[in-house]
Amino acid sequence: MLEDKVLSFCHKHQLFQEGDHIFIAVSGGADSLALLHFFISIRDRYQLTVTALTLDHQLRGEASRQDVQFVEEMCQKWEVECISKSLDVMQYQARHKLGVEEAAREVRYQYFEDELSQKPNPILAMGHHGDDQIETMFMQLTRGVFPKGVPSKRSFANGWIIRPFLCLTKQEIQLYCDDHQLEPRYDETNADEVYTRNAFRKRIIPFIKKYNPSIHQSLQNMSEYMYEDEKFLFYQAEKMVEDCVQTGNKPDDIKVDLNQLKAHPRPLQRRTFHLILSYLYRKKGIDFSSIHVENLLYLLETNKPNLHLDFPGGLKVMKVYDHLVLTFTENEIHTYHKAIYPGESLILPNGIELTVQVEDLMEIPEENTRYEFVCDVSHVTFPLIIRTREKGDKMKVRGLGGRKKIKDIFIDEKIPKQEREIWPIVTDNQGKILWLAGLKKGEVKSSTSNHKWLRITLDYKSFT
Repeated sequence: MLEDKVLSFCHKHQLFQEGDHIFIAVSGGADSLALLHFFISIRDRYQLTVTALTLDHQLRGEASRQDVQFVEEMCQKWEVECISKSLDVMQYQARHKLGVEEAAREVRYQYFEDELSQKPNPILAMGHHGDDQIETMFMQLTRGVFPKGVPSKRSFANGWIIRPFLCLTKQEIQLYCDDHQLEPRYDETNADEVYTRNAFRKRIIPFIKKYNPSIHQSLQNMSEYMYEDEKFLFYQAEKMVEDCVQTGNKPDDIKVDLNQLKAHPRPLQRRTFHLILSYLYRKKGIDFSSIHVENLLYLLETNKPNLHLDFPGGLKVMKVYDHLVLTFTENEIHTYHKAIYPGESLILPNGIELTVQVEDLMEIPEENTRYEFVCDVSHVTFPLIIRTREKGDKMKVRGLGGRKKIKDIFIDEKIPKQEREIWPIVTDNQGKILWLAGLKKGEVKSSTSNHKWLRITLDYKSFT
C-alpha cells in the first residue's frame, strides 16, 4: 500500500515521532491535499497534532481566494485546525525587485516561519514528491549549481521541514487522491510554461522517465548519498571559515586569509567559498552559480596581487595581496584635513580614534606599541594636522637615515589600495610628516634638557 511506502520512508529518515505537532502546507492541490489526508489518517495511531497552513498569494484573484476557502472547508470537514492568511506577493515583488516565483516563495516561507516560531519543536510537512526531485536536480544542473536536490528533512525556524512524499511519483499521488475520493483544486498557472519549473515538468521530465520510469528513486538515493557527504564536507568547511574568515565593520564585509585557505584541499576551499557566498546573499534573494565559486578559486590560485571582480547584486570582490575582500559597497574615498591640539581627540571617517597629549616627564617615555608615537614637543609646531595622503608625500623615517615616498611605504607594507586613500598621516603645522599612523614613525630632533613630550595614540582596536 502507498501508505506503508510513505511510512517506511518516514521511519527511515526519522521525519517525525509519536506526539509531534505536524503543520501541513496546503494549497488545495493534489500533492498537499493528499499529504493532509495522509497525516489525518495516521494521527490517532501516532498521537499527532495536525494543523493546516494555507496562504492566498493574491496572484490569481478570485481563484486563489476560492483555494483558501476550499482548504478551510476540508479542514472543517476533517476536524483539523486551519490557519489561513492573505498576503500581497505583487507588492512584495515590486518592493524587493524579485521575480514572481521568487517573491511568492519568500512570502510563503516567511508566513510559515512566523506561524512555526510560536510553537515548541514544530514540524512543517510539505508535499514535494519524487518528480519534484527530478525537476529540482535538473534545474540546478542547468544553472551550474551543484545538484543537491530537495532534502527529506532540514532545520527550519525552531523546528524542521519534512517531505514525506519524496518516495512517490506524481502519478502515485494522483492514484491516492482517486482511491480516497479526493477532489483537489487545479491551479491553471501550473500549465504555463513561462515558469521554468513548468517547462521542465511538461517537456524534460516525461522524456527522461520514458527511458527510466524509476529515475525519481535513483535520484532520491543519489541525493541522500550526496547529502550525507556534503554534510560532512560542509562541517569541515564551517571550521575553516572560523579560521580563515573575518567580518569587517559591517556584517556583510568579509575578509578571507588566502594563505590559510591554500593549506586545505580544493574540495574544502570550494565549499568554504560556497558558505561565504551563501552568507552574503542570504537576504538578497539572489542566486549564485558554480562559476562564481570558480572565480573565487582563481583568485585564490593566481599570483597576481591586486584583482577586482563584480558579482551579482553589487557584490565587489577584491584580491589584495594575500587577502580577499568581499563587500556590497565599495569603500568611498574620504579625504580629510583636520587640526588638533594637545588634550584633544577626534574620530576619523574610518572609525579610528586619535588622541594627542603632552606629558611632562624627566625621562624619555616609552612607545609601547606601533599605535603610539612619542617625540620631543619642542621641535613640533601646533596645531597638528591629521590628513589623508597627497601626491608626492615623503617622510624621513626614523632609523632609516633618509626620506621615503609614502606610496612606496604602502606598497612595501602591502596596504590595500582602497585603504591607502583613507590612511591617517600626522604632520605638524609646518607640514612635516611625523607619523604614518601605525606604519612608520618620523625622525624628530630631541633636546637633552627637555622634559615635555608629545604622545599621539590610536584606538588600535578599531584600526585595520
